[in-house]
Amino acid sequence: MLLIIGVAGVIFGGACAIVASNKNRDVLGWFALGLVFNLIALIVIAALAPLDKAQAAEGAGDKRLPDEEVLEKDELRKKAAALAASLTQSREKLNG
Repeated sequence: MLLIIGVAGVIFGGACAIVASNKNRDVLGWFALGLVFNLIALIVIAALAPLDKAQAAEGAGDKRLPDEEVLEKDELRKKAAALAASLTQSREKLNG
């Protein structure tokens, strides 16, 4: 009996997490709610309106400014380009 309850909890938790992800809501929190409250949590998350990206970022505690995000993306692009160049040099050394 406990096995059936546990499996049902995981299934409903996963379903809640998927719906929450599609609605830009906290996935882990909704998984836990689905695990405990099963069908009730699934009905509640299905009834909630989706959050737009700005609201979701506020709820997650993301307080970065847009300029900081651009700088971070540029930094990542530079690192990716440097890594690609390094891999190309390594391939040339191995093949040459």
